[in-house]
Amino acid sequence: MSTLFAALKTERGRHVAGSVFLAGLSAMFLFCGYEFIRSPAESIFIDQFGAGAKPYAIACVPFMMGAMIYGYGRLLSSVGAKKAMAVSMLGSSVFFLLAWLLLGHAGRWLAFLLLVFKESYVVIISEQYWSFVNSVLKDEEGKVFNGPMAGLGALGSLAGGWTLGHFAVGLGTETFVLFAAIIILPAAALFWLGYNEAGEPKPSAEEAGGKKGHLHLSILTENRTVLFIAFIIFAAQVVATALDFRFTQLVQDFMPLKDARTAYLGNFWMSVNIFSFSMQFLATPLLLRYIPRRGILTAIPAVHIVTCLLLFFYPTLGLASTAFLLFKGMDYSIFRASKETLYIPFSYDTRYRAKQVADAFTYRFAKGLTATWVSGLKTLGTIAPGFYPALGVVFSGIWLALSFPLTEKRK
Repeated sequence: MSTLFAALKTERGRHVAGSVFLAGLSAMFLFCGYEFIRSPAESIFIDQFGAGAKPYAIACVPFMMGAMIYGYGRLLSSVGAKKAMAVSMLGSSVFFLLAWLLLGHAGRWLAFLLLVFKESYVVIISEQYWSFVNSVLKDEEGKVFNGPMAGLGALGSLAGGWTLGHFAVGLGTETFVLFAAIIILPAAALFWLGYNEAGEPKPSAEEAGGKKGHLHLSILTENRTVLFIAFIIFAAQVVATALDFRFTQLVQDFMPLKDARTAYLGNFWMSVNIFSFSMQFLATPLLLRYIPRRGILTAIPAVHIVTCLLLFFYPTLGLASTAFLLFKGMDYSIFRASKETLYIPFSYDTRYRAKQVADAFTYRFAKGLTATWVSGLKTLGTIAPGFYPALGVVFSGIWLALSFPLTEKRK
Protein backbone atom coordinates (compact mmCIF):
# COMPACT_ATOMS: atom_id res chain seq x y z
CA MET A 1 0.00 0.00 0.00
CA SER A 2 2.58 2.54 -1.13
CA THR A 3 0.21 5.06 -2.74
CA LEU A 4 -3.28 6.41 -2.20
CA PHE A 5 -4.49 4.85 -5.46
CA ALA A 6 -3.15 1.43 -4.45
CA ALA A 7 -4.92 1.74 -1.10
CA LEU A 8 -8.25 2.55 -2.75
CA LYS A 9 -8.12 -0.70 -4.74
CA THR A 10 -8.60 -2.75 -1.56
CA GLU A 11 -11.86 -3.15 0.36
CA ARG A 12 -10.25 -2.05 3.62
CA GLY A 13 -8.57 0.89 1.90
CA ARG A 14 -11.90 2.14 0.57
CA HIS A 15 -13.57 1.72 3.97
CA VAL A 16 -10.77 3.55 5.75
CA ALA A 17 -10.75 6.25 3.09
CA GLY A 18 -14.46 6.89 3.66
CA SER A 19 -14.12 7.55 7.38
CA VAL A 20 -10.90 9.55 6.98
CA PHE A 21 -12.47 11.59 4.18
CA LEU A 22 -15.43 12.51 6.38
CA ALA A 23 -13.05 13.52 9.17
CA GLY A 24 -11.04 15.55 6.65
CA LEU A 25 -14.17 17.33 5.39
CA SER A 26 -15.07 18.09 8.99
CA ALA A 27 -11.59 19.49 9.57
CA MET A 28 -12.02 21.63 6.45
CA PHE A 29 -15.01 23.38 8.02
CA LEU A 30 -13.39 23.61 11.46
CA PHE A 31 -10.20 25.22 10.18
CA CYS A 32 -12.12 27.54 7.88
CA GLY A 33 -13.90 28.70 11.03
CA TYR A 34 -10.59 29.02 12.84
CA GLU A 35 -9.42 31.47 10.19
CA PHE A 36 -12.65 33.40 10.79
CA ILE A 37 -11.74 33.79 14.47
CA ARG A 38 -7.93 33.79 14.51
CA SER A 39 -7.20 37.13 12.83
CA PRO A 40 -10.32 38.94 14.10
CA ALA A 41 -9.55 37.96 17.69
CA GLU A 42 -5.95 39.17 17.25
CA SER A 43 -7.07 42.42 15.62
CA ILE A 44 -9.77 43.12 18.23
CA PHE A 45 -7.25 42.45 20.99
CA ILE A 46 -4.65 44.76 19.44
CA ASP A 47 -7.32 47.45 19.08
CA GLN A 48 -8.19 47.20 22.78
CA PHE A 49 -4.83 46.50 24.41
CA GLY A 50 -2.03 46.88 21.83
CA ALA A 51 0.40 44.25 20.61
CA GLY A 52 2.61 44.73 23.65
CA ALA A 53 -0.07 43.21 25.89
CA LYS A 54 -0.33 39.98 23.92
CA PRO A 55 2.22 38.08 26.09
CA TYR A 56 -0.01 38.71 29.14
CA ALA A 57 -2.99 37.10 27.38
CA ILE A 58 -0.97 34.16 26.08
CA ALA A 59 0.33 33.58 29.61
CA CYS A 60 -3.26 32.80 30.65
CA VAL A 61 -3.80 30.18 27.95
CA PRO A 62 -2.32 27.17 29.84
CA PHE A 63 -4.82 27.70 32.67
CA MET A 64 -7.76 27.58 30.27
CA MET A 65 -6.18 24.67 28.39
CA GLY A 66 -5.69 22.69 31.59
CA ALA A 67 -9.32 23.15 32.62
CA MET A 68 -10.64 22.31 29.16
CA ILE A 69 -8.47 19.19 28.74
CA TYR A 70 -9.45 17.90 32.16
CA GLY A 71 -13.11 18.49 31.29
CA TYR A 72 -12.59 16.66 28.01
CA GLY A 73 -10.95 13.75 29.87
CA ARG A 74 -13.96 13.42 32.17
CA LEU A 75 -16.30 13.53 29.17
CA LEU A 76 -14.23 10.84 27.46
CA SER A 77 -14.55 8.63 30.54
CA SER A 78 -18.31 9.09 30.88
CA VAL A 79 -19.68 9.30 27.30
CA GLY A 80 -16.89 8.15 24.96
CA ALA A 81 -14.93 9.80 22.18
CA LYS A 82 -17.78 10.55 19.76
CA LYS A 83 -20.01 12.39 22.23
CA ALA A 84 -17.02 14.14 23.85
CA MET A 85 -16.16 15.47 20.39
CA ALA A 86 -19.70 16.76 19.88
CA VAL A 87 -19.73 18.56 23.22
CA SER A 88 -16.32 20.14 22.50
CA MET A 89 -17.38 21.47 19.12
CA LEU A 90 -20.89 22.62 19.98
CA GLY A 91 -19.65 24.27 23.17
CA SER A 92 -17.10 26.24 21.14
CA SER A 93 -19.84 27.33 18.73
CA VAL A 94 -21.99 28.61 21.60
CA PHE A 95 -19.03 30.53 23.05
CA PHE A 96 -18.37 32.38 19.78
CA LEU A 97 -22.07 33.16 19.35
CA LEU A 98 -22.22 34.70 22.83
CA ALA A 99 -18.98 36.59 22.20
CA TRP A 100 -20.43 38.06 18.99
CA LEU A 101 -23.58 39.13 20.80
CA LEU A 102 -21.62 40.76 23.64
CA LEU A 103 -18.84 42.48 21.69
CA GLY A 104 -19.19 46.20 22.21
CA HIS A 105 -21.30 45.69 25.35
CA ALA A 106 -19.23 43.58 27.75
CA GLY A 107 -16.13 45.78 27.91
CA ARG A 108 -12.60 45.34 26.67
CA TRP A 109 -11.95 42.24 28.74
CA LEU A 110 -14.13 40.19 26.40
CA ALA A 111 -11.45 40.85 23.78
CA PHE A 112 -8.91 39.40 26.21
CA LEU A 113 -11.05 36.29 26.86
CA LEU A 114 -11.74 35.83 23.15
CA LEU A 115 -8.02 35.72 22.37
CA VAL A 116 -7.36 33.22 25.16
CA PHE A 117 -10.24 30.98 24.09
CA LYS A 118 -9.33 30.95 20.40
CA GLU A 119 -5.83 29.86 21.37
CA SER A 120 -7.29 26.94 23.35
CA TYR A 121 -10.30 25.42 21.64
CA VAL A 122 -8.77 24.66 18.24
CA VAL A 123 -5.80 22.71 19.62
CA ILE A 124 -8.01 20.45 21.74
CA ILE A 125 -10.41 19.74 18.88
CA SER A 126 -7.68 19.24 16.27
CA GLU A 127 -6.03 16.60 18.46
CA GLN A 128 -9.35 14.75 18.55
CA TYR A 129 -9.18 14.41 14.76
CA TRP A 130 -5.76 12.83 15.01
CA SER A 131 -6.81 10.60 17.91
CA PHE A 132 -9.59 9.30 15.66
CA VAL A 133 -7.39 8.87 12.59
CA ASN A 134 -4.60 7.19 14.57
CA SER A 135 -7.17 4.74 15.93
CA VAL A 136 -8.56 3.90 12.48
CA LEU A 137 -5.33 3.57 10.48
CA LYS A 138 -2.45 1.14 10.54
CA ASP A 139 1.15 2.40 10.34
CA GLU A 140 1.59 2.10 6.56
CA GLU A 141 -1.89 3.53 6.00
CA GLY A 142 -0.91 6.59 8.03
CA LYS A 143 1.88 7.33 5.56
CA VAL A 144 -0.69 7.25 2.76
CA PHE A 145 -3.70 9.00 4.30
CA ASN A 146 -2.22 11.51 6.78
CA GLY A 147 -1.16 13.98 4.09
CA PRO A 148 -4.53 14.19 2.29
CA MET A 149 -6.37 14.22 5.63
CA ALA A 150 -4.40 17.24 6.83
CA GLY A 151 -4.60 18.73 3.33
CA LEU A 152 -8.39 18.97 3.55
CA GLY A 153 -7.97 20.92 6.78
CA ALA A 154 -5.49 23.20 5.05
CA LEU A 155 -7.98 23.70 2.21
CA GLY A 156 -10.52 24.94 4.73
CA SER A 157 -7.97 27.28 6.25
CA LEU A 158 -7.10 28.56 2.80
CA ALA A 159 -10.77 29.27 2.01
CA GLY A 160 -11.26 30.96 5.37
CA GLY A 161 -8.18 33.13 4.97
CA TRP A 162 -9.20 34.15 1.44
CA THR A 163 -12.71 35.05 2.58
CA LEU A 164 -11.43 37.04 5.53
CA GLY A 165 -8.81 38.85 3.46
CA HIS A 166 -11.37 39.90 0.84
CA PHE A 167 -14.38 40.74 3.01
CA ALA A 168 -13.11 41.85 6.44
CA VAL A 169 -13.04 45.53 5.48
CA GLY A 170 -16.54 45.43 3.94
CA LEU A 171 -18.31 43.23 6.50
CA GLY A 172 -16.34 44.31 9.56
CA THR A 173 -14.06 42.32 11.83
CA GLU A 174 -16.73 41.43 14.40
CA THR A 175 -19.01 39.74 11.82
CA PHE A 176 -16.49 36.96 11.38
CA VAL A 177 -16.86 35.98 15.05
CA LEU A 178 -20.46 35.03 14.18
CA PHE A 179 -19.30 33.16 11.08
CA ALA A 180 -16.85 31.19 13.25
CA ALA A 181 -19.76 30.09 15.47
CA ILE A 182 -21.91 28.97 12.54
CA ILE A 183 -19.36 27.01 10.55
CA ILE A 184 -18.49 24.70 13.46
CA LEU A 185 -21.94 23.10 13.11
CA PRO A 186 -21.32 21.26 9.79
CA ALA A 187 -17.86 20.33 11.12
CA ALA A 188 -19.47 18.56 14.09
CA ALA A 189 -22.04 16.81 11.88
CA LEU A 190 -19.41 15.48 9.45
CA PHE A 191 -17.13 14.27 12.23
CA TRP A 192 -20.10 12.44 13.76
CA LEU A 193 -20.67 10.71 10.42
CA GLY A 194 -16.98 9.80 10.27
CA TYR A 195 -17.30 8.07 13.64
CA ASN A 196 -20.40 6.24 12.41
CA GLU A 197 -18.55 5.06 9.29
CA ALA A 198 -15.48 3.75 11.11
CA GLY A 199 -17.07 2.71 14.38
CA GLU A 200 -16.20 4.43 17.63
CA PRO A 201 -12.79 3.30 18.96
CA LYS A 202 -13.10 1.54 22.30
CA PRO A 203 -10.59 1.36 25.16
CA SER A 204 -9.37 -1.90 26.63
CA ALA A 205 -11.05 -3.20 29.76
CA GLU A 206 -8.12 -1.88 31.81
CA GLU A 207 -8.55 1.65 30.42
CA ALA A 208 -12.35 1.80 30.09
CA GLY A 209 -14.14 4.58 31.94
CA GLY A 210 -10.93 6.36 32.81
CA LYS A 211 -9.85 3.63 35.25
CA LYS A 212 -6.23 4.75 34.98
CA GLY A 213 -7.10 8.43 35.28
CA HIS A 214 -9.07 10.84 33.15
CA LEU A 215 -5.76 12.05 31.69
CA HIS A 216 -3.68 8.88 32.36
CA LEU A 217 -0.57 10.99 32.93
CA SER A 218 1.58 8.00 33.88
CA ILE A 219 1.89 7.24 30.16
CA LEU A 220 4.29 10.18 29.87
CA THR A 221 6.78 8.38 32.13
CA GLU A 222 6.08 4.90 30.77
CA ASN A 223 6.33 5.70 27.05
CA ARG A 224 9.58 7.39 25.97
CA THR A 225 8.24 8.18 22.51
CA VAL A 226 5.32 10.20 23.91
CA LEU A 227 7.63 11.89 26.42
CA PHE A 228 10.03 13.02 23.68
CA ILE A 229 7.09 14.19 21.57
CA ALA A 230 6.06 16.40 24.50
CA PHE A 231 9.61 17.80 24.83
CA ILE A 232 9.79 18.53 21.10
CA ILE A 233 6.35 20.17 21.05
CA PHE A 234 7.52 22.38 23.92
CA ALA A 235 10.70 23.46 22.13
CA ALA A 236 8.89 23.97 18.83
CA GLN A 237 6.25 26.17 20.40
CA VAL A 238 8.83 28.39 22.06
CA VAL A 239 10.15 28.98 18.53
CA ALA A 240 6.62 29.61 17.26
CA THR A 241 5.87 32.08 20.06
CA ALA A 242 9.09 34.00 19.49
CA LEU A 243 8.32 34.33 15.77
CA ASP A 244 4.69 35.20 16.52
CA PHE A 245 5.56 38.03 18.90
CA ARG A 246 8.10 39.54 16.53
CA PHE A 247 5.69 39.25 13.62
CA THR A 248 2.87 40.86 15.66
CA GLN A 249 5.13 43.79 16.61
CA LEU A 250 6.01 44.47 12.99
CA VAL A 251 2.39 44.11 11.83
CA GLN A 252 1.31 46.69 14.39
CA ASP A 253 4.04 49.07 13.22
CA PHE A 254 3.05 48.82 9.56
CA MET A 255 -0.75 48.26 9.89
CA PRO A 256 -2.26 50.76 12.38
CA LEU A 257 -5.91 50.49 11.13
CA LYS A 258 -7.97 47.59 12.54
CA ASP A 259 -9.88 46.37 9.46
CA ALA A 260 -6.88 46.79 7.14
CA ARG A 261 -4.79 44.87 9.69
CA THR A 262 -7.42 42.11 9.82
CA ALA A 263 -7.38 41.86 6.03
CA TYR A 264 -3.56 41.71 5.98
CA LEU A 265 -3.54 38.97 8.61
CA GLY A 266 -6.23 37.09 6.67
CA ASN A 267 -4.11 37.22 3.53
CA PHE A 268 -1.03 36.17 5.48
CA TRP A 269 -2.77 33.09 6.87
CA MET A 270 -4.14 32.34 3.42
CA SER A 271 -0.53 32.27 2.19
CA VAL A 272 0.41 29.96 5.06
CA ASN A 273 -2.38 27.62 4.09
CA ILE A 274 -1.55 27.68 0.38
CA PHE A 275 1.94 26.55 1.33
CA SER A 276 0.59 23.95 3.78
CA PHE A 277 -2.02 22.69 1.29
CA SER A 278 0.65 22.29 -1.40
CA MET A 279 2.88 20.43 1.02
CA GLN A 280 0.10 18.08 2.10
CA PHE A 281 -0.98 16.93 -1.34
CA LEU A 282 2.28 17.19 -3.28
CA ALA A 283 5.32 16.92 -1.03
CA THR A 284 4.20 15.13 2.14
CA PRO A 285 3.12 11.79 0.58
CA LEU A 286 6.42 11.59 -1.35
CA LEU A 287 8.54 12.61 1.65
CA LEU A 288 6.85 10.07 3.94
CA ARG A 289 7.29 7.39 1.28
CA TYR A 290 10.95 7.95 0.38
CA ILE A 291 12.63 9.74 3.32
CA PRO A 292 13.10 8.10 6.74
CA ARG A 293 11.13 9.64 9.58
CA ARG A 294 14.37 10.73 11.26
CA GLY A 295 15.45 12.65 8.17
CA ILE A 296 12.17 14.57 8.08
CA LEU A 297 11.95 15.32 11.80
CA THR A 298 15.54 16.58 11.99
CA ALA A 299 15.45 18.67 8.81
CA ILE A 300 12.51 20.79 10.01
CA PRO A 301 14.23 22.43 13.02
CA ALA A 302 17.37 22.90 10.92
CA VAL A 303 15.32 25.07 8.53
CA HIS A 304 14.09 27.17 11.47
CA ILE A 305 17.61 27.75 12.74
CA VAL A 306 18.44 29.32 9.39
CA THR A 307 15.30 31.51 9.17
CA CYS A 308 15.65 32.75 12.76
CA LEU A 309 19.28 33.67 12.13
CA LEU A 310 18.28 35.64 9.02
CA LEU A 311 15.54 37.47 10.97
CA PHE A 312 18.05 38.33 13.67
CA PHE A 313 20.35 40.04 11.19
CA TYR A 314 17.65 41.44 8.86
CA PRO A 315 14.61 42.44 10.99
CA THR A 316 12.01 43.28 8.31
CA LEU A 317 8.27 42.53 8.12
CA GLY A 318 8.81 40.55 4.93
CA LEU A 319 11.41 38.28 6.51
CA ALA A 320 9.41 37.96 9.74
CA SER A 321 6.34 36.90 7.77
CA THR A 322 8.41 34.42 5.73
CA ALA A 323 9.96 32.83 8.83
CA PHE A 324 6.58 32.57 10.55
CA LEU A 325 4.95 31.26 7.36
CA LEU A 326 7.55 28.52 6.98
CA PHE A 327 7.13 27.49 10.60
CA LYS A 328 3.35 27.32 10.48
CA GLY A 329 3.23 25.79 6.99
CA MET A 330 5.57 22.93 7.92
CA ASP A 331 4.00 22.52 11.34
CA TYR A 332 0.57 22.00 9.79
CA SER A 333 1.84 19.66 7.07
CA ILE A 334 4.95 17.50 7.05
CA PHE A 335 5.77 17.80 10.77
CA ARG A 336 2.24 16.90 11.81
CA ALA A 337 1.82 14.08 9.27
CA SER A 338 5.11 12.41 10.17
CA LYS A 339 4.74 12.87 13.94
CA GLU A 340 1.24 11.39 14.02
CA THR A 341 2.41 8.06 12.61
CA LEU A 342 4.31 7.56 15.88
CA TYR A 343 1.02 7.28 17.80
CA ILE A 344 -0.61 4.58 15.67
CA PRO A 345 0.78 1.49 17.51
CA PHE A 346 -0.16 2.76 20.98
CA SER A 347 -3.16 2.21 23.25
CA TYR A 348 -6.51 4.03 23.35
CA ASP A 349 -5.50 6.10 26.39
CA THR A 350 -2.25 7.08 24.69
CA ARG A 351 -4.07 8.25 21.56
CA TYR A 352 -7.02 9.95 23.29
CA ARG A 353 -5.82 11.03 26.76
CA ALA A 354 -2.03 11.29 26.97
CA LYS A 355 -1.97 12.81 23.49
CA GLN A 356 -4.07 15.74 24.68
CA VAL A 357 -1.45 16.45 27.34
CA ALA A 358 1.68 15.71 25.26
CA ASP A 359 0.47 17.57 22.18
CA ALA A 360 -2.38 19.97 22.98
CA PHE A 361 -1.50 21.13 26.51
CA THR A 362 2.25 21.22 25.90
CA TYR A 363 1.58 23.12 22.66
CA ARG A 364 -0.07 25.99 24.53
CA PHE A 365 1.82 25.58 27.82
CA ALA A 366 5.07 26.32 26.01
CA LYS A 367 3.51 29.38 24.42
CA GLY A 368 2.07 30.52 27.77
CA LEU A 369 5.32 29.96 29.66
CA THR A 370 7.28 31.86 27.00
CA ALA A 371 4.76 34.69 27.22
CA THR A 372 5.07 34.76 31.02
CA TRP A 373 8.84 34.94 30.73
CA VAL A 374 8.62 37.72 28.15
CA SER A 375 6.09 39.58 30.30
CA GLY A 376 8.46 39.38 33.27
CA LEU A 377 11.38 40.66 31.22
CA LYS A 378 9.26 43.54 29.91
CA THR A 379 8.47 44.67 33.44
CA LEU A 380 12.21 44.97 34.02
CA GLY A 381 12.84 46.99 30.87
CA THR A 382 12.57 47.07 27.09
CA ILE A 383 13.22 43.83 25.20
CA ALA A 384 15.51 44.25 22.21
CA PRO A 385 13.89 43.24 18.87
CA GLY A 386 16.65 40.68 18.30
CA PHE A 387 15.67 38.80 21.45
CA TYR A 388 12.86 36.91 19.71
CA PRO A 389 14.78 35.46 16.74
CA ALA A 390 17.70 34.66 19.07
CA LEU A 391 15.31 32.70 21.28
CA GLY A 392 14.10 30.92 18.14
CA VAL A 393 17.64 29.87 17.24
CA VAL A 394 18.33 28.43 20.71
CA PHE A 395 15.15 26.38 20.93
CA SER A 396 15.36 25.23 17.32
CA GLY A 397 18.74 23.80 18.28
CA ILE A 398 17.23 22.03 21.30
CA TRP A 399 14.44 20.70 19.06
CA LEU A 400 17.00 19.36 16.60
CA ALA A 401 18.89 17.56 19.36
CA LEU A 402 15.70 15.99 20.76
CA SER A 403 14.70 14.67 17.34
CA PHE A 404 17.42 12.02 17.44
CA PRO A 405 16.25 10.14 20.58
CA LEU A 406 12.63 10.56 19.41
CA THR A 407 13.32 8.67 16.20
CA GLU A 408 15.66 5.99 17.49
CA LYS A 409 14.35 2.44 17.23
CA ARG A 410 12.92 1.06 20.46
CA LYS A 411 13.56 -2.54 21.45
